[in-house]
Amino acid sequence: MKLKHKLLIGSALGLAMSIPAFAAPTDVIATVNGSKILQKDVDNYIQEFRLSPEQAQQRDLIIDELVSRQLVYQDAIKKKLDKRPEVIAELEQIKSKVLLNAAVKEAANAKPISEDEIKKEYELQLPKMQQQEYKARHILVKTEEEANNLLTALARGADFSTLANEKSLDTSAKDGDLGWFPANQMVPPFAEAVSQMKKGSHSKTPVQTQFGWHIISLDDSRQGKAPDYETIKPQLQNFLQQRQISAYLEKLRTGAKIDIKTK
Repeated sequence: MKLKHKLLIGSALGLAMSIPAFAAPTDVIATVNGSKILQKDVDNYIQEFRLSPEQAQQRDLIIDELVSRQLVYQDAIKKKLDKRPEVIAELEQIKSKVLLNAAVKEAANAKPISEDEIKKEYELQLPKMQQQEYKARHILVKTEEEANNLLTALARGADFSTLANEKSLDTSAKDGDLGWFPANQMVPPFAEAVSQMKKGSHSKTPVQTQFGWHIISLDDSRQGKAPDYETIKPQLQNFLQQRQISAYLEKLRTGAKIDIKTK
């Protein structure tokens, strides 16, 4: 009964359900009261909702949804909803967003990023990607007094790892071990302290951060390894495109008269 009902509705709407195996984007897939639904509408729907290959195969369901959309659209036009002020305002916002995206896309594609430019940027970024890395442990306590007591205990021969397990507030680091890290992953006071230490030593004075007071032990250090060119190439290309867009925006600002009202 349901199938028959759908067929009757399809007939009343002038719905053409036969789909070529290899439909071109402009091929008519269906008509609804004379309005055409094209193959590209089906393709756009699949992309819009990121349908899986299995879902994309359910073409009858997709077309049925597109038919429903067209019916609602036609009804909205019939009721002159597009003439309502609030709808006009919303449509203008959508238009503005579409145009903005189109302009930014055009600016990004105006001068395609060349392979040479990406390689040059890779060479420029290489020193930053080869930062010194450190392997360290720490003991975190609440007060400077507690930290000084730990330094006294270490001076008397206490084991750093044992103290870390017993006293440290950082329970996520067993034996106080932080593993390998570049200095810039840590908060500035911690990073500065560890970068000035010698392998096998611990901090001689407590290091204060927003987390509390640290005693740091530097176990090892090494030269960081940069990712190979092919791995980081997409990120570099995106970075260069963003820089190109920033230059485009700056040019627009330079040539514009901007008056920002202050309170």
